[in-house]
Amino acid sequence: MKTPSLYLLPFLLTLLCTCGRAPEPEQVAPENDPSMTKQIDWQGHRGCRGLMPENTIPAFLRALDYPAVKTLELDVVISADDRVIVSHEPWLSAEICQTKDGQRLAEGEENRISLRTLTAAEIAAYDCGQLPHPRFPNQAKRPAFKPTLLQVFEAVDRYCVQNSRPSPRYNIELKYEEKLEPAFVPSRNTFVDLVLADLDAWGKPELVTLQCFDPPTLRVIHDKRPKIQLAYLDEFPGELKTKMDAIGFVPPIYSPYEIHTDAKLIAEAQALNMQVVPWTVNTSERMKELLALGVDGIITDYPDRIPQ
Repeated sequence: MKTPSLYLLPFLLTLLCTCGRAPEPEQVAPENDPSMTKQIDWQGHRGCRGLMPENTIPAFLRALDYPAVKTLELDVVISADDRVIVSHEPWLSAEICQTKDGQRLAEGEENRISLRTLTAAEIAAYDCGQLPHPRFPNQAKRPAFKPTLLQVFEAVDRYCVQNSRPSPRYNIELKYEEKLEPAFVPSRNTFVDLVLADLDAWGKPELVTLQCFDPPTLRVIHDKRPKIQLAYLDEFPGELKTKMDAIGFVPPIYSPYEIHTDAKLIAEAQALNMQVVPWTVNTSERMKELLALGVDGIITDYPDRIPQ
């Protein structure tokens, strides 16, 4: 038998090493898996309301424990000393808040305590984290208060540095309604100016989306800061182009109530070059349905239910 040429040795060695080895599996995306074709913007609603007291620093930090969460969704109102406060209602809700010494607040609209009449320090004196929540029985109970927007930015920035986590985006809803002036909110322009001032003080407006149910508020923001990303919040069905014509411009994001989100609505939004991020989706089954329809993001109270 002739000795193989030195030039053939590398080929023969490779052949010997690969004999009997199973072929490498072909990397194929699972069928009907939208997560393989685009990045989904998973948003923690009020932090993670299903797991922790809503709109509190513990809720935002807990949401960041879930790697899928890219955005923190939250609401803001304005205090008596013109601080931007993270709160869904512009009043103290008897459902979730109590006095510092554990006294329940009186229920009923006539007994609302407007946050517009309290300073940020006075608001922080109320506990909004220890009452059992009737709609979220798995929500952990712990002392918590309504923070300022800048306090949230600071706490999240610190958490991300300590845990080597990329900074999340923020989806901030301005809880402005004209009928609430002046008892619960300042004027529309003042509200917008105070929020924009906090974004400037923080210095990372590129990480922020501002959203609102009130179209004139979106117009004010667009006129003042056209580079700020905006989302149109919508609770009711109806022809989307007509709604956009009424606003006077087309925001890049459309955020509809999830029960109205179907293939037709998504097609309408896509025709207007709008991303679709429905709220608030709390079952894995519904999340999968919406992903199959082609949504761009999902807002949820339960980041632990995001499909794996």
